[in-house]
Amino acid sequence: MTRALPVASARKTARASMGLLLRDPWRLAAATLLLAAGAAAGLLVPWLLGSLVDAVIAGRDALELALRCAALLGSGAVAAGLEWGGGVLLVGCLQRALARLREDVFAAALSIDLGRVEEAGSGDIVARVTGDVEAVTDAVSGVLPRFLQAGFTIVLTAVGLTSVDPWLALGALLAVPIQVWITVRFLRRSRPIYTRLRREEALRGQVIIDSVAGADTVRAHRLQQDRLGRIAEASLRAVETQRDAARARNRFVGGLNLAEFVGLGAVLAIGFVRAGAGALSIGGVTAGALFFHRLFGPIGGLLGSIDDLQRALAGLERLVGVQQLAGGGVGAGGGSLPGRSVRPIEDATIRIESASYRYPGARADALSGVSLVIPAGSTLALVGASGSGKSTLGRLIAGIGGPGSGTVRVGGAPAETASLPGRGGSAARPAVLLVTQESHLFGGTVADNLRLADPGADDGQLAAALRRVGRDPGTLPDGLGTVPEPDHLLLQQIALARVLLADPAVVVLDEATAHAGPDGVLEDALREVGRGRTSIVIAHRLTQALDADRVAVLEGGALVECAPPSELLDRSDGHFARLWRAWSG
Repeated sequence: MTRALPVASARKTARASMGLLLRDPWRLAAATLLLAAGAAAGLLVPWLLGSLVDAVIAGRDALELALRCAALLGSGAVAAGLEWGGGVLLVGCLQRALARLREDVFAAALSIDLGRVEEAGSGDIVARVTGDVEAVTDAVSGVLPRFLQAGFTIVLTAVGLTSVDPWLALGALLAVPIQVWITVRFLRRSRPIYTRLRREEALRGQVIIDSVAGADTVRAHRLQQDRLGRIAEASLRAVETQRDAARARNRFVGGLNLAEFVGLGAVLAIGFVRAGAGALSIGGVTAGALFFHRLFGPIGGLLGSIDDLQRALAGLERLVGVQQLAGGGVGAGGGSLPGRSVRPIEDATIRIESASYRYPGARADALSGVSLVIPAGSTLALVGASGSGKSTLGRLIAGIGGPGSGTVRVGGAPAETASLPGRGGSAARPAVLLVTQESHLFGGTVADNLRLADPGADDGQLAAALRRVGRDPGTLPDGLGTVPEPDHLLLQQIALARVLLADPAVVVLDEATAHAGPDGVLEDALREVGRGRTSIVIAHRLTQALDADRVAVLEGGALVECAPPSELLDRSDGHFARLWRAWSG
C-alpha cells in the first residue's frame, strides 16, 4: 500500500491562488476594467438592433438607417477591441502567476523528504508536476478569461434586458432554477470523480514507471504478463473513471440546453403577448430576445467552463498539497522554499542503534534491530544476498527517510538532518551523499552536470575532479563542453566526480560500479572518492569488500557479522566466507 501525498483543502487552495494573482495587482485591475467596459459597450448591440427594426417598420429614411447601422458596427468594434485588450492583459497576468506556480511547485517537489516521496510512489509526484500543472495551465489560458468576461456580460445584459421590459426579464428567470439545479448536481458528482481520476492516473503512471525501471528484473523472473496485467488493470480503472466524468458532463450539457429552451420560449411567448397588447414594439421584442440570447451565451459558457475548472481545481489542490508538505506555500516567492531542517555534525562517525525499518505495505521488516558504529574516516563494506537489507541500511545512513525504530546518527545528528557548513555564505549542504547505479545525466554539457554538485567550481576544478575518477576531459570530443551521449561508464564517472566536488563527510556507494564492465575500471575511482571520508560501500563485487576496513554481513534484515575482511575469511563456517566461496567458485 502506498501513502499518497496530501491534497490541500479548497480554502487553502483559494488563499494560495489569490496570493499568486495579487502579486501583479495593477495589471489585474486594468484587465478587469477593460473587460467590464467591453461588456458594457456590447450592451448597445441588442438595443441598436431593436431600434433598427423599429426604424425599418416606421419607414425611416435611408440616411437614418445608415447611421444606425454605423453605430451598430461601431459599438460592436469597440466592444470587441476592449474585450480583446482586457483578455490579453488578463492572460498575461495569469501566465505570470502560472510561471510562479510552476517554479514554486518544482522547488517544493525537490525539497520534499525522499523517503516520503517513495512512500507515495514516484508516479504521484510525476503526475502532479506534469498532468496537474497541465490542467491548471489549460484553465489559466482559456477558461479563466472567458469565465471573468462572461460574469461581466451576464450582469450587464440582465440590466439591459430588464430596462427593455421587466416582464421579459421575468420570463428569462424561468431558466435559472434549471441552471442552478443542474449545476449543483454536476458539482456534487464531478468533484469526487475528478479527484479520483487524478489519483488513478498517478497510480497508473507509477505502475508503468516501476515496470520500465525494473525491466531487467521483470524479464529475468518472466513477469512480463504480470506487469502488463497490472498496467492494464490500472489503466482500466482510470478509463472507467473518465467514462464516469464524460457521462456527468453530458448530463450537465443536456440540462443547460433544456434551460436555454425554456428561457427563450418564455421570452418569446411574453414578447408576443406584450406586443399584441401594444405594450411593447416589435423592435423591443427583438431587442429582448437578442438580450436573452446574449445573456444565455455567456451563462452557457460560464457553466460549461465549470467542467474545466473542476479539473483544474483538483489539480491545483494537489499542487498546493505538495507545497504544504514541503513546508512552504504557493506564492511564497522566488521559487525558493525552506527545505528540511539541518543540524551540523561534530565529526564523520556513524552510530546506528537498534535501527529497524519496514517499507509501506510490507509484511516484514527490511531491517531489524541493526546496531553498528562506523568510525570517522573508515570504509565499511555492506554485503549480503539480494533483499538482505544492504540498500535499505545505506539509504537510512544517507538520510533518505528515518528508521521506524532506533536511531541512525551521523556526527551526533540524525542522518536526515546531518549537514555541513555552506560555501561562500550559501546554505548548509548535506553531510552524506548517496551514489547509486541509477545516477542521472541531465541535459547540457559535462560541465553543467558536474556543477550540480558545486555551482561555483571553475573549469580547472571540474577537470581535476574528472581526472581523479579516471576520465581525462581531453579525451572527450569537446572537453568539458561535450554534450555526453548515453554511456554507463561516463555517467558513473560523472556521478563520482560530483561527490569529489560536493566534498561530503560521508559517502554511500550503492553498487555505484554495477555497470563498470568486467575489467572494473572504476575501482580506483571508488578508492579516490572514499579517501579522507567515511565510506559505506554496498558491494556489487565481493572483491570491493576486501579493500574495506570492515565488512558488515546482512541476512534477512539482520546484522550477522561485522569484522575486518581477513578475519571473516578465516571463519570457514562464517557467512562472509560462504558468500566468498560461492561468488569466487
